[in-house]
Amino acid sequence: MVTAEDFRSACGLFASGVTVVTRRLPDGTPYGMTVSSFTSVSLDPPLILVCIARGARFLRDLASDQSFAVNILSEEQQHLAARFADRKEDDRFANAEWTAGWDELPLLAGVVVTFACRLLQNLESGDHFILIGEVQQIRRHKGSPLVWCDRAYHYLPAVGRS
Repeated sequence: MVTAEDFRSACGLFASGVTVVTRRLPDGTPYGMTVSSFTSVSLDPPLILVCIARGARFLRDLASDQSFAVNILSEEQQHLAARFADRKEDDRFANAEWTAGWDELPLLAGVVVTFACRLLQNLESGDHFILIGEVQQIRRHKGSPLVWCDRAYHYLPAVGRS
């Protein structure tokens, strides 16, 4: 039988980018959390997905037409990855530079790219929810992405920009 720890350890050997997924809470407060389960789903229409743990505050009061953003962190933003992953959720945006983007989504400054999305589907699977978003806007910036693999941060050589 495969244990949760064995599965987590094996999956952790697959390198992934580090993202902070952001949205507005019903009262308008910006909220975000670090997520490494992110991938593209479709080119036409442009769809992405993120996986969020069942008990995450991010999912509370998430409306079917909600918007959210995926901010792919740069190699200089390891501190933001840690801040937005901290179990203490108060003031995650304190001292973090951000602007309001499409649909007033909180977009972090200094990231490699942001995807502003309209929630298309929210699927329950195992101990997570899979959010599928239709990309409404993309903002690309300079820099190299922060990478997570084998429970540690890693860096890639500079990548070109078109």
